[in-house]
Amino acid sequence: MRGLLFCMMRQVGKVEKFKSSQSKMHSLHAKYNRKTGAPAVGDHQWGHLQIDATSLYLIILAQMTASGLQIIYSLDEVAFVQNLVFYIEEAYRIPDYGIWERGDKSNNGEPELNASSIGMAKAALEALDGLDLFGSRGGPSSVIHILEDEVQQCNAKLESLLPRESSSKETDAALLAIIGYPAFAVEKGSLVSQVKEEILSKLQGKYGCKRFLRDGYQTVKEDPSRLYYHPSELKGFENIECEWPVFFAYLMIDGIFTNNLSQVAKYSGLLDAVLIRDEQGVVHIPELYYVPHDKVELEYKNPGSQERVWGKKWQSMWAQSLYIVAKLLQHDYVEVGELDPLNKRYNAVPRPDVIVQVALLCENPSLKKDMKVEGIEVETIHEACLTASAPMSILPAKALSSAYQHLGVSKKMSLTGRPQHKMGILGTSQMYNILGNFYAFTPQFVDQEQFYLWLDNELLVDLIKTDIAYLRSNWKKLGRPTMVLPIMRLMLGERSNWNRNPVWKLIEKLKSGYVAGTRIMVGQLSELIHTSCISKMTFLEGPKKSIIPMEFRKRVSTVVKARIQRLSSFMEPSPVTSRKTATLPDEVKGAVRRNRRTIFKMDSPKEVPTASELAAVWSQRRSTSGHLAMSSSFSGLISPGHSRRSSFTGVEVTTLLDILQSSEDIQVQADILHHIYTNNGGSYSFYLQTGEMVTVTTLLEELYQKACSLRMWSLVRHTAGLLRKKVEDLAQGLSDLLVRQKLVSVGLVNPAYGGMEMEIAQ
Repeated sequence: MRGLLFCMMRQVGKVEKFKSSQSKMHSLHAKYNRKTGAPAVGDHQWGHLQIDATSLYLIILAQMTASGLQIIYSLDEVAFVQNLVFYIEEAYRIPDYGIWERGDKSNNGEPELNASSIGMAKAALEALDGLDLFGSRGGPSSVIHILEDEVQQCNAKLESLLPRESSSKETDAALLAIIGYPAFAVEKGSLVSQVKEEILSKLQGKYGCKRFLRDGYQTVKEDPSRLYYHPSELKGFENIECEWPVFFAYLMIDGIFTNNLSQVAKYSGLLDAVLIRDEQGVVHIPELYYVPHDKVELEYKNPGSQERVWGKKWQSMWAQSLYIVAKLLQHDYVEVGELDPLNKRYNAVPRPDVIVQVALLCENPSLKKDMKVEGIEVETIHEACLTASAPMSILPAKALSSAYQHLGVSKKMSLTGRPQHKMGILGTSQMYNILGNFYAFTPQFVDQEQFYLWLDNELLVDLIKTDIAYLRSNWKKLGRPTMVLPIMRLMLGERSNWNRNPVWKLIEKLKSGYVAGTRIMVGQLSELIHTSCISKMTFLEGPKKSIIPMEFRKRVSTVVKARIQRLSSFMEPSPVTSRKTATLPDEVKGAVRRNRRTIFKMDSPKEVPTASELAAVWSQRRSTSGHLAMSSSFSGLISPGHSRRSSFTGVEVTTLLDILQSSEDIQVQADILHHIYTNNGGSYSFYLQTGEMVTVTTLLEELYQKACSLRMWSLVRHTAGLLRKKVEDLAQGLSDLLVRQKLVSVGLVNPAYGGMEMEIAQ
């Protein structure tokens, strides 16, 4: 185990790069020189990206550590293992070459999403969660931390793939290691039975199980001189696939774990029939059995009728070790609890119903008073922090993501820790204890920094209901999940219309105690904390406990300060809607409205440009207007006596800036900012009359917030485009579709508009 650890640690640079790129060129190698620990082949000479191999190592590491053995001895090694967690935690969206190192069934060199890899990664994450790698001699710094949302993403993708192995493989004998020992990754008993039935009905033979259908490995029809197959070759492998005795050992162990004595006896007998003995009488299990050349045609005509011979490897270490384990278990020399000290075999046991706790927090005392009049008792965010029994802070999800960036950091090994990703609802529904201070986090979807879709009340209500149902189905932690929902006047609107407001109806529904098929407990945060799930961020409590939390507090302070500024802009929008007359040059007036016009007219399908023509139009437009093409020459300052002329028209920028600061018309402000941004870029900076220096991007952000508060949707969409805002869940939603074998098409669907459609398959 330590030898493999050292081999992987020598490739720590690949682990660091893979966290951001997830490229097969940055994956850990699958083969190492057993004498030197160096890579056995080059980056391009093998399918190295095998999530299941790294995950299996982590599972065994966790089981051995839990049994009392110590494998890890330094904090740098702990940091490396934590980064291996980051390496595999997004297995649900990383196509790899799988257990057979070939990827796609056609063996064309392309990786694909494999259920066996995803299941092994899920099992590894569950096994390592909260595990102290130093055992009883450890402390806060040697504990491994797992984000529960990543585990559930793997579980969701795994269940959507099963009983298939992948999009190209109907089933695979490797799934036996996922539904049983050592992973025990599948939680639904019915799905376990379905996968096992598929494997036994389609892959089992007299000598073992086929790896998968039309597997050409070491058959007489395979050309060993070529690394990849031709697509037409697969048909020739049908019915003569090699059979692997190792899977009888898996089925024998599975029968012992499930206390199925008839299954144990059956596969013990089948194993005994394929064993070979050497001159000393030592029993060996061959790697595989294949159909000899002179019997291939007979096997084609009557599958399973011909005798097979064992392959080149008359002793398989993989099969031999599992055979020994199976016999030790069968004869009671080893108990199943000793082989599985983490009790992963109970993964499919049903869990009790979950009660979701909801803390409603209003933004200010005025809103609290109005809600009380309507019969809804809530507390303000400030009150919730003061009434808690211990120091309490309520922060946005982004602050939690910032805290996790400290996890797995090692300067000695040049490891930067966890990348900053979106926090899921399972993570934000926990409370966190850092050095005696408690932190609660609001869900990601109520963060005002997101795309403007959060302003849609009906969508917001739907997201809340969906997350409540998700918590009920996927919560596994000790304690109840606690969802902290901030209520702003912006959500409720005018008090006279509350009875028709979707958010108000949801609040009343939450108070009833039952939403989306889930039991709800609404209360004050100070009361709910006693039954909540409380996690410790022990990675912020190491030897430098006085330094790291200070860095965390600085990050949190920045996030919270920005949030308060946004909230204040929503609560008290400036009087930009009053119509003071502002005389704008014709080149600037109506710039936003003109920009919303289409580039071409669709009078008939024949007049629609092709993709290449459309790209040329945009390229020409960018070259003439400089749209988003920022240059350092535009980052200078505007001060009295120093004027700069616009690069696109003859309008003086200083004239526009004077109008901008004197006008209170939001449309005029939008036209001016659009004009300056288009010609000079978002980094263009200048001094306001107050002496404060700002950039165009800063003012566009303020304009965006005001447009949101005033519900000026056309202006909201326009400024969001200039600020490059995007739907944060778009990539995740796209991944959810692709891993479920759906084809995504982007563009115009009508065939008459040829060249305007692009398909995304992986």
